[in-house]
Amino acid sequence: MRIDSIKSIILKTKEKNKIQNSYIIYGGDRKKREEIALFLSGILNCENGIFCEKCESCEKIKNNTHPDIRWIFPEKSILSIDEVKTVKEDIFIKPYYNKYKIYIFQVEYIKEEAASSFLKIIEEPPFYGIIIIICPNINFLLPTIISRCSKIYLNYTLPEYKEEFEKYKEEFVEFIKLTEDKKFSDFFKKIDLFCKNRKREEIETWIESILFYIRDSFFYNLSFSKEFLINKNFEKKIDISIDINLMEKLWEVKQRIKYNINTKLAIENLIFQIILANDKL
Repeated sequence: MRIDSIKSIILKTKEKNKIQNSYIIYGGDRKKREEIALFLSGILNCENGIFCEKCESCEKIKNNTHPDIRWIFPEKSILSIDEVKTVKEDIFIKPYYNKYKIYIFQVEYIKEEAASSFLKIIEEPPFYGIIIIICPNINFLLPTIISRCSKIYLNYTLPEYKEEFEKYKEEFVEFIKLTEDKKFSDFFKKIDLFCKNRKREEIETWIESILFYIRDSFFYNLSFSKEFLINKNFEKKIDISIDINLMEKLWEVKQRIKYNINTKLAIENLIFQIILANDKL
């Protein structure tokens, strides 16, 4: 759904007094997810009820200085029990400035011990308490949390192609070719060097870029128009079968690296799974 349509629906929901106490905003890109969260916060606390962006309350919301709206950015986007406890203690203090207190969580995963405590907040919030979760997807959230939230899905948008994508692609292709040629000693040395020279966050970015390449390969193989590709000048560099399962595996590895899995073993395992799936060994 288009972002303007989503805003229109949210506004009509407020006009009908059907605003819920908990929301999950997912899909799209981070900027658009934040835009919707900001808009929802705005219409709830705007002095004119429409997020006019001109009143004193809206100015505070835009400048991130509104005392009743709090953004929570957990480390590595993983919500901890301590962060949940802080919100749990604060949410039952009535709003300082406007009608609603709003908590916006930028998360991708909620730790098990934090999930139960978080669930209690969204099950029994005060009438003025609003919880908003914004995340890329909902696959790593507990079904019990998902079921208790109103969901706002944003259409997927293609990222802008960057020069470093080409470098990352070439590294990935070289890893694949080394295993195909059974040059395992060179392969393990290159993986070792690759992981030593990069921080965990950089490896996450690398895997995400490879996911873009795999995605383009998938659509290229299906003869899709170039307008659907991230790299409009895409060239196929490796002869392997690309499917949805492979893309899901890449995303899973990216998430696990965020949660402190051994990066070297994760990438080695990923490459060998790709090769074995294509009977190249």
